[in-house]
Amino acid sequence: MPSTKSLVPKGAWDTHIHVFDPDKFPYAEKRSYTPKEAPLTSYPTTATGCTSIVVVQASIQGSSPTALLDALSKQPTVPSFKLRGLATIDADRITDAELDALHAAGVRGVRLHEMAWGYGQQKGGEQITSKIQVLASRLARLGWAIGIFCPLSTWVAMADMIRGLDPRIKVIADHFGSAFPGDEETEDFATLLSLVREKRLFVKFSGFERLYHGNPAGIDSLETTVKAFVEAGPGQIVYGSDWPHTQLGVSRQGKTEEQRLNEIEGFREVDDESHILKLRQWIQDDEVWEKLFVSNAERIFG
Repeated sequence: MPSTKSLVPKGAWDTHIHVFDPDKFPYAEKRSYTPKEAPLTSYPTTATGCTSIVVVQASIQGSSPTALLDALSKQPTVPSFKLRGLATIDADRITDAELDALHAAGVRGVRLHEMAWGYGQQKGGEQITSKIQVLASRLARLGWAIGIFCPLSTWVAMADMIRGLDPRIKVIADHFGSAFPGDEETEDFATLLSLVREKRLFVKFSGFERLYHGNPAGIDSLETTVKAFVEAGPGQIVYGSDWPHTQLGVSRQGKTEEQRLNEIEGFREVDDESHILKLRQWIQDDEVWEKLFVSNAERIFG
């Protein structure tokens, strides 16, 4: 069996990882979980073969990009890596000068985590639409991305708004747009595909086991979804490992606020290498494979 290092193209991008350093950068006071430390130096490049990395500011890290900037500043200590970031910001307070400074530090967009998983109220399309429109008005001049983790149905509610955004904004659907196995037969998925086909939406092939968890077919349950996105837009797909694999949101349902704050969560054992090997089985075209791992991500984060 070939290794991922021999399979992925040179300069391959992992567009979705998190870095946690709670001793130096405490988590937000209000948060849904408390993970243990995950330093950049522990990233499993031998498993993914990726050397271009996008560090995504996690929801529990609040709206200050300080921890993210610290991770990006590690570039000189990992010369074999190319580092970029997706930040969480307060669009109503941040200045243009501060945005320019983030760009200079390697930030190339923002991330909206809008999946409640039973913690708090699940925001609908109208509420998320308002956030995106405010962000887009501030970020278009920089050509930044807006990465969004939200329910599949929310993409339908936001579709017309996305079509009307400044084309300099690159909208990314995290974790396959939250299309679970079986959703590929729905009208909601058809709408998501149409946005990809129209080149209005990028899709991250990430969070695999978040979607197939508990499915008897395992990762094979995502084959139809993957191939549908590839057919709809080979220039609109990127890879993300979702390392270090925080616990599933459903596993926290029923936890008290105190438990969420005080129970230190470990990470799940996820076979990133097997996911990449499976993707290669499904994507035989070398040009599309290169787009998935290199050129599409370069257009967004390079």
